[in-house]
Amino acid sequence: MVGCQHGTSISMRIAVTSNFITGVVLIIFGCQIQNPPKAFAPTAFVILGVLNLFASLMGFWGSYNKKKLLMGFLIFGGLSVLLQIGLVFALIFSFDSVMNKIKPTTDKNYQHIAKMLNTARWVALGFIFLELMTLIMAILLRFVIKDDVPYTSFSGEGLEKRAAGLDGLAKDIERASTRGKSMSEKAYDKIRAKMSAKYGNLSNNDVDWKQKTKFSWR
Repeated sequence: MVGCQHGTSISMRIAVTSNFITGVVLIIFGCQIQNPPKAFAPTAFVILGVLNLFASLMGFWGSYNKKKLLMGFLIFGGLSVLLQIGLVFALIFSFDSVMNKIKPTTDKNYQHIAKMLNTARWVALGFIFLELMTLIMAILLRFVIKDDVPYTSFSGEGLEKRAAGLDGLAKDIERASTRGKSMSEKAYDKIRAKMSAKYGNLSNNDVDWKQKTKFSWR
């Protein structure tokens, strides 16, 4: 998953960079066919460009494990795709009506703008496909692919944690050893008392018996 997230993040940054450029082109195109934009098509192109700019910025920073920014990208990107689909349908099925609102048929630039819009509606389909792919990558990064977990075993912080853990373990072993030692000595004293009661006190020659039978945890 780590390599998958890294590859998806890089691919998304490349895609949103293209979307940013697309946004700038859409704004310029909208102002070119009608300046200032008043009709449906020019205004839609400018709005699409602005949405693409915001979405691209959020998507670029969101690709660096910024979940909230990815949600912003999904919202703005989704609105952009929906508006583009509506614009393409309008240009395909109501082309003459859209053109008449921009320029009257008697205008000398009518044919030139008509050719530009005719090309734009098919180019917009390519933009929609690109943005859909980018949205899919954003969904994967936001909801499916897990975050990279950095390996810190050999970092300064990781070594400090390991040293603290080992120090605590050593202290626990030492306390357990001390408790075990005191318990063994008490058991030895009880056995010695019983043997003294039954066989009498040990002679000097048996002094080493304690050393031989005494159990040490060290």
